[in-house]
Amino acid sequence: MYSTRYLLFQSLTAVAIGDALGVPYQFKNRDFFAKHPVSQMEGYKTFNVPAGTWSDDTSLTIAALISLSLGLNYYDMMSRFAQWYYFGDYTPYGKSFDIGRTTQRSIERFAAGVDPLLCGGTDEYDNGNGALMRIVPIAFYIVSLPGNYKFDDQTAKIVHDYSSLTHGHPRSLVAAGILANATVRLIQNPNQYTMLAAIREALKYYQNQPKFKDQVDYFTHLGELSFYKQPESKIQSSGYVVDTLDSVFWCLMNSEQFYAAVKKAVNLGNDADTIGSITAMLASLLYAPVSFPTKWLDILKGRNQIKSSVSIALLSPNF
Repeated sequence: MYSTRYLLFQSLTAVAIGDALGVPYQFKNRDFFAKHPVSQMEGYKTFNVPAGTWSDDTSLTIAALISLSLGLNYYDMMSRFAQWYYFGDYTPYGKSFDIGRTTQRSIERFAAGVDPLLCGGTDEYDNGNGALMRIVPIAFYIVSLPGNYKFDDQTAKIVHDYSSLTHGHPRSLVAAGILANATVRLIQNPNQYTMLAAIREALKYYQNQPKFKDQVDYFTHLGELSFYKQPESKIQSSGYVVDTLDSVFWCLMNSEQFYAAVKKAVNLGNDADTIGSITAMLASLLYAPVSFPTKWLDILKGRNQIKSSVSIALLSPNF
């Protein structure tokens, strides 16, 4: 296991790289990428921002990380999310963009006085990936808690509460649990078998929870090797939590290095920035230590913000 200091900085940088690589191509379909495969940072396409600019994925991750450096305080965390949404905090240029509908409504509920843990959407159509995109801070926070890590009731509650700030449907909570457990286990032991075992570990936990048992079928295939042998054409790369996890884990199980996994994720299309961001984050752990491609890193905006947020976290007793 590499040091937390190294892995946290590496994974947050990876979040921003995958995010920025996918931002210009958000919502493009796979046919587009078949003709115009992406391999470098671009600007001024889907959004009118310079090359290397990251979006909500990285901003909310930074906001959550800084909040957790002060302790687990969901009012503080939602306040920081609101500062991002309304005033452009935690962004390279002082302006937020590309916010998901469910996340937006959750922040607006919080601004209207709703308790943070009751702000998240709970409808069937609220199962977007807005909580998955910011999973890094809570995974590292959990790793740093005293005692031996287990994916048990205590861990699940922390992850579920964290997700419920914006996404509170049981399916979103299960998705967050699967991704958080995979992230923690890769921090501890980086290899593909560990990742697959972590997915199965989370599925087994939820199978024994009456509240979540009926959601497990949406994710069972993630624990089966046959799923990863499917061709790319079978993978749906939308912002739906099930499709997002399918895309991320499929890319990781079908790649052997960071660069290849991230390129593969972005070129799946549709929700290119979030799928690229989550894939890059896990790939930075799976293939640690990672040397980021200079043609991506040199163009990445807001690198000082990333460094500062990690420094704040590592100077606190919570990481």
